[in-house]
Amino acid sequence: MAVHGYITHADQNRRLTMLMFAAYMVAFQLIAVFVLTWFLLMFDHQNTVLSNPAGYALRYALPVALATALLFWSAYRGHAESVVKAVDVKLVDKRDEARFVGIAENQCSALGVRRPRFGVIEVAEPNALTVGEGPARGLIAVTRGLLDQLDDDELAGVLAHEASHIRQGDTKVMAANHALMRTAVLLQTHNILRVEDWRQLIIPLVIPPMLPLMLVSGMVTMASMRIARYARRGLKLARDHIADGEAVRVTQFPEALVSALQKVSGRGSFPGSDDVEAMLFDGQTDRQGGSHPSAADRAVAIGELSGDMMLETRSRRDTRVKGQARTYRASAPRPAKTERPQRISEAERKKLLLLFFTDRERFNKLQKQDVDASEWREDDKRNMFGLTPNLVLPTAAVSVFVAILYWPADGDLTKFGQKVGPMALVNMAEDMSVGTFCTGPSYPDGKCHNGKNRH
Repeated sequence: MAVHGYITHADQNRRLTMLMFAAYMVAFQLIAVFVLTWFLLMFDHQNTVLSNPAGYALRYALPVALATALLFWSAYRGHAESVVKAVDVKLVDKRDEARFVGIAENQCSALGVRRPRFGVIEVAEPNALTVGEGPARGLIAVTRGLLDQLDDDELAGVLAHEASHIRQGDTKVMAANHALMRTAVLLQTHNILRVEDWRQLIIPLVIPPMLPLMLVSGMVTMASMRIARYARRGLKLARDHIADGEAVRVTQFPEALVSALQKVSGRGSFPGSDDVEAMLFDGQTDRQGGSHPSAADRAVAIGELSGDMMLETRSRRDTRVKGQARTYRASAPRPAKTERPQRISEAERKKLLLLFFTDRERFNKLQKQDVDASEWREDDKRNMFGLTPNLVLPTAAVSVFVAILYWPADGDLTKFGQKVGPMALVNMAEDMSVGTFCTGPSYPDGKCHNGKNRH
């Protein structure tokens, strides 16, 4: 993959963030159309997207857009705090960690990163991560293992690399992608119109217009998931190469950064790290399904960039407390991702609404577990309608049964559309709103004598 310079990369990040926001708005509006249709049929059937698209747009499109923007902004601005909680980051200052904060502040100042926060993760594995929505809201966190195992120049190289991610907008892209992906997954898992269980297919047998609505709704939510995943894949591997280049430019010490890579590579996995893999200094490589170039590729790129600047015999600064420098012990290699989060059970799912009011902490935990599990589900082989393989045949069978059961004797497609098409739901809602609800089979002539005709 070609590695572009800082200015080009930063410009790409700005465009990518805006594209993610636009994709988020479009996906949310599409899903809202189907979710709101269900409720509007009961309370405002004259202004559904099925009966009056212009009326729907005038009444509901703008409020949905505003709500969408607020949700996006909330998830976007809350990304850093969610990471802090996920990996238990302890915020620190110079009084707590003079060596770490002093080195970090120097690198941030050199790169123009303003008012950053710093944190420590109390685990033995060596690693670092960066989050934040811009130069004035950055957070750089390191593990205790990284502080113990790297000398000052190695640590400066890693921290300059992390500060560069903030400066060039990588963390903004991560926050935007987090907002897009989490909300898309949340909408997908809570879309009441998608087909997730064969028992839901009983509904179209009783109310045939529900069949196309459920299929199209599943298609839209699946499309929103694919948009989110496509955006995630757009997070370029080049970002680590560019951050390494910026670190070399600032520190003028490429061999220290290469040494840090050699000490950290494959040893940085700690509890919760897989949830924030894309934000780590050492994470899963692209060959392992992650978003990082390999340490070997990074070292080669640093060597090519540095040229004569690379001096292996140069002495390095080390102000660690005596004994810390001798405690280095290689951790076990990073394991491949094998265990995947499990979706919550149906019994737990039924309790979610009650837990929202009675036990918010438990509600948040179960919902996060369900969303985490769904983010893994790229390999569940869902088709364009969002149907898993075991639901394809039942859905096809119900579709055929509905077609046979409601096919008019004269073969008139218009009549069939009136019975099975989505507009039939609008007609049903209209009849119910005036106290009249009847269909052809209940009457000899197929007409409703105390209301409007429904064939």
